[in-house]
Amino acid sequence: MRMLSFLRVEINRIIRSRVTWLFIVLTMSTPLFGFTILKLTYTETASSRMIANPVITGTIGASVLFALFTLFELDRVNKYKVSMLTDSISSATALHIARMGAIFFVSIVTGFLTILAYFPYTMAGMQSFANPRLYLEFYLIFMIPGMWIGSLIGAISYQISQRMDISLVLVAACVLLNFSGFISRDFILCWLAPYIPILSDGFGNARPIYMGLYNRAFWIMFLVGAWLFSLSFSRKYEKGLFGSMLYNFKKFYLPVTGVIFVLLSINHYKNQPFFNNASIAVDWDALYDTGPRLLCHSVSAEIIPDLDSGTLYGKITYIITSGQSVKKKMIINSGYKIYHISVDGREIAYKDLGDDIHTSKHIEFEIPSGNKMKLYIEYGGYPMTWGAAKPDIGHIDINRNYVELGGSDLTPSLGAAFTAAVTADVILPDHFTLIARHSTVESVTDNGNGTKTWRLLSNDDSFEFFASDYACKIISADEMSAEFYYHKNFADILEKRDIEDVLTDVFDYCTKHFGPLHFLNNNKLILVQTAAVNSGGGADTGLSYMSETAFSIHSLTDPNKGASGKEILAHEIIHQWWGLNRMIMPSEDHPEWSPEGLTVYTTYRLYKEKYGDEYGQKYYVDRWKEEVEKMNRNFYRRHPEYLDIMPKEYAARIRANDLEVAMYSLMPLKIYKAAQLVGGEEAMDLILARLASSNIGSFLTYQEFLDACGLTEEDLELE
Repeated sequence: MRMLSFLRVEINRIIRSRVTWLFIVLTMSTPLFGFTILKLTYTETASSRMIANPVITGTIGASVLFALFTLFELDRVNKYKVSMLTDSISSATALHIARMGAIFFVSIVTGFLTILAYFPYTMAGMQSFANPRLYLEFYLIFMIPGMWIGSLIGAISYQISQRMDISLVLVAACVLLNFSGFISRDFILCWLAPYIPILSDGFGNARPIYMGLYNRAFWIMFLVGAWLFSLSFSRKYEKGLFGSMLYNFKKFYLPVTGVIFVLLSINHYKNQPFFNNASIAVDWDALYDTGPRLLCHSVSAEIIPDLDSGTLYGKITYIITSGQSVKKKMIINSGYKIYHISVDGREIAYKDLGDDIHTSKHIEFEIPSGNKMKLYIEYGGYPMTWGAAKPDIGHIDINRNYVELGGSDLTPSLGAAFTAAVTADVILPDHFTLIARHSTVESVTDNGNGTKTWRLLSNDDSFEFFASDYACKIISADEMSAEFYYHKNFADILEKRDIEDVLTDVFDYCTKHFGPLHFLNNNKLILVQTAAVNSGGGADTGLSYMSETAFSIHSLTDPNKGASGKEILAHEIIHQWWGLNRMIMPSEDHPEWSPEGLTVYTTYRLYKEKYGDEYGQKYYVDRWKEEVEKMNRNFYRRHPEYLDIMPKEYAARIRANDLEVAMYSLMPLKIYKAAQLVGGEEAMDLILARLASSNIGSFLTYQEFLDACGLTEEDLELE
């Protein structure tokens, strides 16, 4: 009760202080930098631009400011030399805890005021992707705990030193350490700026939220432990540092509890479920070395993703023949555990080798000799991602909005020889649509409990699929048709840009000028929108997938890609020809040569044909020239030697801006000039058609383009 009285007094005092409100206002202003000048995350999605980036920026500012605020509050007693008076009222430890409680109260007030202040602007900026829940979760997970972490670091520093100057140095050291190479590559150790690469507008964000919770839990446990231990440093009866520690250790429960919390945090760190211990150098031969090949007569699997927990449960049955008893290794995701392995109903022993390679590991067991034996395996867990680059959250995902799984993340692999089709039944919510790669979907069964079963068929035990609450547009053009699957959250933004007309225009124009896509079946394309972490896209037989970033507000308002949202959307679809159908390889000498150059040029040609020469000149060619002229006039473009002496962050930003102009404006201008030199647009169309249909599977280089045009690099230099 006495502690509560102290806490009440401290809260009343601190909330009336002008200094407190100064820190509150300063803290509340920090997300503004994330809306304006600072870009700490990829901002291609509305959720990243309007939520993640401002919140992470605010977290950095709030953490540092509350560390300083805590130092100010703790030093106040010594500064005004009233410690003798306050210590006579109660123990220094009790008063310190009360002060920290009051500081935590202020942090909560600050957090909720910040949430209220930015909510209207954030929701308006996200337009149809407004997500109040995600907005609230990010502030509650990152910014408010960030203030607690900063306060604890400040309190620990002051408890140890009892001096403001030394405490400031210690806090500054903690801030600088966060941005060191050692810390910045480990998402758990980044206390100040947790790594959030990108958020999704439609496909869920369970993994980055879970990672954020894991990060905050680690740091709060560790720092609470360190803070409890630091209470032993409270100076007593002018005994000095070590004398006070010996006296305070009589209250052994404080340092012991502190050590327990630190040990819990270490265990929390060691057992994180996200990243394995894979080396950055992937030994694919070692991964696929599973021992003697078996003859497999049939395979059937049942896969049940748990969308709430992000985990997977699976069971798979192999009918196999082995001429002799052999040791066999099975490939499976590093995060999965084996629950049960049996042969013909007889339990067999197995060993988890823990030999992480990329996202997988091996399970070793012995298979007896026999004909058409039934090998049964149960497995499951939370799928891990590659640990070689710990900030990379990977493409694997299981959440309420989206499931993406494939390979050993979905089913184990024996490396067997198959004599019959492999089937896998996947149970998903009945409002999900499943789109498979490298396999076909045979049937759909309604289970009557809010779920459906999708059956996949393949030639081996490797599957890959995307599943979400997809809407579908079916488009028929002159020479090809398409099924475009996109998340329903994007329906409004795509309808406003006439998605059906855009797809028809692109398919008609591109098939006429460049021929059909080589990876189609029966001239039919299945186009699938995937989560934001799948940057870019890919294609294989009959199917192409594109990241949601291509259809985000950010992308569809990028003037580099087209004159309007409709034209930008066309730009992204044209990448099916330039980037997927024929891949394009940049070079060190010509980084401007990329899929963007030919795609921008093709977009220009499409809409010039649709709206006339004047339109194409005004909204494309003139704009390219203007951007290139601006770039060439730039001081650092004319004097690149100064970039070498600038801070790396600013130099990188300038170089990135120049590269963007080079890819989206300079390169299209060079192709435009090439068309004039080869005899006009029709002649260029013939050249591009040959390039689109030749050397399939190889990269289109700048030199190959020049050779096809009969030109040299010097011919395409711009004045």
